[in-house]
Amino acid sequence: MVNEQKILLLSIGYGRGHHSAAQALAEEMQRRGWHAEILDACAEACPSLFGLTRTFYRTCVRRLPWLWGLVYAQIDSANWSRLLRLPGIHRCMEYLRERLQNDPPQLVVCTYPLYAYILDAFLREGWFCTPYAVVVTDALNVNSAWVQSQAPLICLPESTSCASLARRFAISSGRLVASGFPVRSAFSPAPHLPIPGTDGEGLHIVYGAHAPLSRVRDDILALVSAYPRCNITILADERESRLHRILEVDLPDTDTDSIKFYGKDGADPAIPLRTAHLYIGKAGASTVFEAYSTHVPVLINYVLPGQEEGNLQLLIEDGAGMRIDSTEELLSVLHQLLAHGAAGLTRMRRAIESASRDGGAAGTANALLSHFFPNLSSQT
Repeated sequence: MVNEQKILLLSIGYGRGHHSAAQALAEEMQRRGWHAEILDACAEACPSLFGLTRTFYRTCVRRLPWLWGLVYAQIDSANWSRLLRLPGIHRCMEYLRERLQNDPPQLVVCTYPLYAYILDAFLREGWFCTPYAVVVTDALNVNSAWVQSQAPLICLPESTSCASLARRFAISSGRLVASGFPVRSAFSPAPHLPIPGTDGEGLHIVYGAHAPLSRVRDDILALVSAYPRCNITILADERESRLHRILEVDLPDTDTDSIKFYGKDGADPAIPLRTAHLYIGKAGASTVFEAYSTHVPVLINYVLPGQEEGNLQLLIEDGAGMRIDSTEELLSVLHQLLAHGAAGLTRMRRAIESASRDGGAAGTANALLSHFFPNLSSQT
């Protein structure tokens, strides 16, 4: 029976993309009667080492994006199978081996590529025979690390990557599936949003505060000054207290009731995003595809070199988003979008809706079941 099946999702806490994809797929598989567990084996096995690497990643994201671009290029050319010899990764392997042997699932899904190479090693050892797959969490510009394991199935957010990766690495077409990026069902569009005024009245903006704080401050100040009648919801996470203090200094005499902070302590970003007219922020894959699922146009003001460039390219090709390189350009573009009864904003919303890039959780679940459990997939 389907409800006796267990799926183990192996994820990692770098950014939001890996965990959000795992959570969305877990939700979808549970809806279909499976028991789903998400495991961050790296954090569990090596908490101190993982904490250091996560701090390095966050430092690159916040302050040194050029350095992350260099690291990302090195990852693209690395031999990931050899990385398994490193002491920290070896401890992760031992931890995961014990978990799989003591409580074997019927299916393993990796939302971070390292785990697929660990499972390859287990397969070579002869004791591991559980089906496993990879769910890629970036679009278009996909790092080679995602596709060079022996995983029987690799699920990608969009079809262009499937074709290019198949040619580049001579991968059989049956292993690559464009199933969409898994997004939780909470990210659904509001059916009838009122058209905002040219002066910003009724305009709801969700602002992801992931760029350097100086840029975030300049953007918020400019938006409040140019459009005092708009509503801004800031997703700042752990930066909330610091950004709040900065804005209190810079906006001492301004009515800031229209500015709200949201997303700290596990608050769900789906709540403000699904009723927003516009998202402004970083080109992370989870955020981009959550915007696709809620039909919210995107203005990208921060891109990690290499890793996120494909996500931005996808938005631009679909007519669903634009890149904004300065605060001045942000105001100019917003003025154009709100002109003539917000015709430009309406056009972008129709474009992101017609792109039909939502439903990735169901698409990924369908791909997994049809590939590994065709008899069960016909029952769901």
